[in-house]
Amino acid sequence: MDATTGEPVVWDRDSGVPLVHAVAASSAFPGAAPPVAIDGRRYMDGALRAGSNADLAAGARTLVVVEPMAHLFPREPLNQQLAAVGAGTAVTIGPDPASVRAFGSDMGDLAAWESAYQAGLRQAGDVDAQLRSIRRAEADAG
Repeated sequence: MDATTGEPVVWDRDSGVPLVHAVAASSAFPGAAPPVAIDGRRYMDGALRAGSNADLAAGARTLVVVEPMAHLFPREPLNQQLAAVGAGTAVTIGPDPASVRAFGSDMGDLAAWESAYQAGLRQAGDVDAQLRSIRRAEADAG
């Protein structure tokens, strides 16, 4: 998001913004990393505007929302964004119970990161199967 106006900014492959700068801006968060300057403007993590920013996918037929910290926030704001987008298929991916246990209560505890990563890898197989099933169903529907 634009750090001055709070407006959302979406960069894609045609925007001319190098991926490394877009990722750095998306990682800029008060108290952790300063805003990132791109073309004379300063940008910060869009999660400061809205947790998932799913509303920016308006018009998408299929929407996959990855929410690594979904277990920490109420679900209703995302549900409202998904309803506004109106995608035919919406899949949300957040930590499963094993991943939440692996995270522990302190997300900054570096000792827990390896076990959280491993739990995420285990969960990825289930998510992959779910997404493949959706893709097949969409292909069959034409």
